[in-house]
Order: sequence, then C-alpha cells, then structure tokens
Amino acid sequence: MNGWRRILVSSLLLMLFPLLATASTLMQTDMAEMTADAELIFEGRVVGTRVVGAPGSRMLRTVVTFEVLDLVKGEYDQPQLELSFVGGSRGDLKVQVSHMQTPRMGEEGIYFVEDIHKRLVNPLYGWHQGHFLLEWDRQLQQRKVTTLSGKPVFGLERKRSATQAKISKGPALGVLVEPLQSVDRPMNPADFKTAVREMLQ
Repeated sequence: MNGWRRILVSSLLLMLFPLLATASTLMQTDMAEMTADAELIFEGRVVGTRVVGAPGSRMLRTVVTFEVLDLVKGEYDQPQLELSFVGGSRGDLKVQVSHMQTPRMGEEGIYFVEDIHKRLVNPLYGWHQGHFLLEWDRQLQQRKVTTLSGKPVFGLERKRSATQAKISKGPALGVLVEPLQSVDRPMNPADFKTAVREMLQ
C-alpha cells in the first residue's frame, strides 16, 4: 500500500473509531452534568505536545502537556498534567478523528476532564463542550472566555438536557453565547470559574 493510500485508510478508520467506541461523548451535555461528572476542572496553558505510537502500529496519540494554573474542581497536586488524545502526525502517517480538535501549543483555557486515568479518544468531557479558550479582548482590555469555536461566553446556567439525547452541534446546554442585554460583557476567567464553583455547591 503506497503512502497516500495508507494515510487515507488510517484516517478513515480513526474517523469511525470514536463513533464505535465512545459515541456518547458526541451527544449534547449540559453545564450541570458536565460540572458534576468531570473528574477535574482546571485553568491551564499548553506547554508541550508530542505524538506517540507503538512500533508498527497505525494508531497515533497526541500527548498534550498542560501547566496547571488554577484548580477549579478535583484533586491534583502537580504543576503539570498530561492528557492523551487519539490522532496526530508522524512521518508520512497522519491520523485524524472527525469532529475533534486537540489543544494547541500555547493556548490557554479552562478544561473539563472526564477522567485523568482512562485512555479515551478525547479526555475532555463532551469533547468540544468541555474545552473553553481564554482570549484577550482588545476592546475590553481583559481576557474573556470563549467556546472552542470562538463564541464569547456571557453566562452559565444550570439547564438540564432533554430526556431524549441529541447530537451536539455547539456548546453544552446552559452556556450562554448571546448577551441577554446590550450592556452584557463576555465572562472573564475569574467570573467563569466562580460560576462553575457555585454549581458545585
């Protein structure tokens, strides 16, 4: 099998893998569930990435190293945390998982980790739903919290998902990405973390 066909086959297999192994992580979740069930919630910065794989295997994983800046929920006493995501590039082999974005070098965010011990396709709760970014707002001259797709977060609510499961097409239910009033501003990291901690009470 030549190079481009090997890449194509490997990519197609890995696109199917999450649907077969962990389809539930692609379903819509809500802030109350995600906050309660996540093992670890932290503010962090990506300080390293590396691609690993067993010799002779076409399964690649990207190991992301985070500097833990603030622990919001859970027990973890180390300055850094490593999380492993399926996918990556090494040599002429590229493995991609559909609908998944691995944290990138240098990004800062607030991360809801489903389980720090299990080898999941994506260890973040609800994949993109538990992956928030921290960006500088030039107009407000402060950092703001956004969804992974870049939408500013204006508030968090304890809304519960409907009984009938739905495929996720955006942020978790209860993440407000539209201002309720014209004077509303996007949440800064401190306010976001305070709202999450209040949900834990």
